[in-house]
This record gives sequence, C-alpha cells and structure tokens, in this order.
Amino acid sequence: MGLVQEIEKDVTSPGARGEITNVLRKCKRLAARLGNEDFVRWVDCELNGYVEPQPIPDYRRLKCNCYADFMGRGWRANHQAVPSYAVPEQFRDDFNRIDFRDGIASVMALVVKGAMIEDHGLTILIEREHVMFPQMQCFRARKVISGNEFDQLISALKNRILDFVIKIAAENPDAGEAQLNSQPVKAEALQQLVTNHFSGPIRNFAQYSHDFSQTANSEIQHDELAEFVKLFTEHLDQLNLDETQTRKAAAQLATIHAQLSDEPNPVIVQEAGRSLRSITENAIGGMLTTAIVNPDVWHWIQKILSGFQL
Repeated sequence: MGLVQEIEKDVTSPGARGEITNVLRKCKRLAARLGNEDFVRWVDCELNGYVEPQPIPDYRRLKCNCYADFMGRGWRANHQAVPSYAVPEQFRDDFNRIDFRDGIASVMALVVKGAMIEDHGLTILIEREHVMFPQMQCFRARKVISGNEFDQLISALKNRILDFVIKIAAENPDAGEAQLNSQPVKAEALQQLVTNHFSGPIRNFAQYSHDFSQTANSEIQHDELAEFVKLFTEHLDQLNLDETQTRKAAAQLATIHAQLSDEPNPVIVQEAGRSLRSITENAIGGMLTTAIVNPDVWHWIQKILSGFQL
C-alpha cells in the first residue's frame, strides 16, 4: 500500500480522531515527496500550532459562550452569561468566536472536556458598557468552548486531508513513493490543490481580546487604536505624572486621535506612539507592580504601547 492510500485509509477508519497526529506526520512525509512548501507549512502549523501573527484557517474559528464575574460592595455575581449587547456593537462579530491556535495534540485533549479561556479584553469591554450589573464591577470574563467544537475541528481537518489525497491519487497514485524533488505531480496542478485545501480560506482576525495583535503586519488596527486613545485619555490621571509629562502625554494622544478621523498616517502614529511610550512607560510599569485600579485596562494599554518600538 502506498503512502497516499495509507493516509486515505487512516483518515477514514473508525477512531481516526485519536490517530490524527500520526496522519499529519504521514502528511508531512507526503509533503516532502510532493515538494510543496505551502503544504509543509500547513502540516507543521497543525502539528505545532499557528504562531501569531500568522493567519488561521476558518475551521479553527470556534464558537464559544461568554461568562463574567462581578463584584460590588458586599455582593458578588459569578459565572454570569454575557449577552451580546453587553459589549460595544463593533466587537459583536467576534463575541461568540475564538481563534484556536494550539497544535493538534491540544485539540485532541480538549474534545471531551472543552476549554475555558480568560479574556482580559472582554473584561474591559463589559466593564466599559456597564449594562449587566450597573452597581458592580466586572473583574473577570472568560470564553467557554464545548468539546464538540474541538471534535468538529478534527472532522474538518480529516475532510480536507481526505479530499486532498483522493485528488493526489487521481493525479499520481504513486506520488507518496516518489523520490525527493522528483515532482510526481505537476507543479501548477499541485499548487492549485494545496491552495484550495490548505492555504484558503484563511483570515486575519483583529479581536478585542488579549489576542488583539493577530494581523498580517505589525500595525495596530484602527478600532484598537481608537479604543487605546479613549481608554488612555480617560485613565491618564491615574499615572500621577507631573504637569509637564501629563501635558506631553495628552498632546501625543491628541495627535493619534486626530489621525483616526481619516486614513491614519502610520509614520505620524508611530512617532506619537513612541513618544507616548517614552513619557509613560516607567510610570505604567511602576504602577502595575502595586495594587491599582483597573488593572486589566492598564495591562491592555501597556500591551498596545509595546507595539510602538522605541
């Protein structure tokens, strides 16, 4: 039995979910025989995980439910289901979705028990909207993914592999036994198959969560930049800067804000961001080592600031 036929058999056999890691390793052998770098890259990502800012396939965009914990004077409300109206409208498309980047071993481990992932960005948004429990503060939010979502991910993975090897077999059933660099399938036909099955569709998701930097380049997204300026301006006084530093920081925030009214000039934004980071970085770092108000806000602001290279 050739390698292509072996993969086809493995991926369609009962219990193939538990063997998906071995199937992917066989796919890596096949990729070496076919000599296609895109296929090699896809297999490596599925085995080892998709490192940011690399885009992910749509089947790794998982459904989830959101829950939050609230605290007030003498009161607590834990694990409260969060409705979509509790976050700003521009973020609702991402509200019940999460990008799962871990390798296939982690996916398999979560099929039965699912996953619960804390989301600091969601915490900030719920607290800002302040519609669920107006007299209480949201101090923790999480996204809960059912085991069925991970099972569906594996199923999508198997389907893509199966469709691919069937079409490879139609081109050359002995492709898996070919010598390295021998091009057992015509390059143009192979690239089309790889693109259809593994390179697309993929998307870059700019979420409001701690994974906000999932973009194809290092630029901060427009909505994130607007949120950054708004939050920083609202909380600037908490840094206890002297009058001169406060004035300079406010000027840089105003510069960035002015850029948001039109197509931002990345040079101006970067320069203003670098200046803002230089002015406030030590104060923010020192404040985060102590008990502070709104820690999630300042951790998020600090993370955005780190994107402006000094």
